Amino acid sequence: MSSVPPPNSAIAELSSTLGEDSARELVDMFLANFPTSLEELQAGERERRRRAAHSLKSSAHIVGADALSRQMAELEARLTQPTGDVTPADLAATVAEFERVAVGLRAYVKQGA
Repeated sequence: MSSVPPPNSAIAELSSTLGEDSARELVDMFLANFPTSLEELQAGERERRRRAAHSLKSSAHIVGADALSRQMAELEARLTQPTGDVTPADLAATVAEFERVAVGLRAYVKQGA
């Protein structure tokens, strides 16, 4: 079986530290949890949306989705402001960046299946 290398240095480090199976499991959880995170970004009160942005920022960083992590950091900061909100453009950009990075992440997870 040929091995798909980790798609970025963050996952390579996870794989080195935790082992290949655990790294793939974390990546798989990130991919599986994204739809819920996206729903939470658009639902409920501002603090709930801020927490969703914070959580997605952290998990994206762990799997090396740095641009997505930066987007969520900006959104989290905006949501701390009294008039801060999530716009349709924010959601579209979030989905686009997730889908861009998810291609390599999915291939990495699939290789371990």
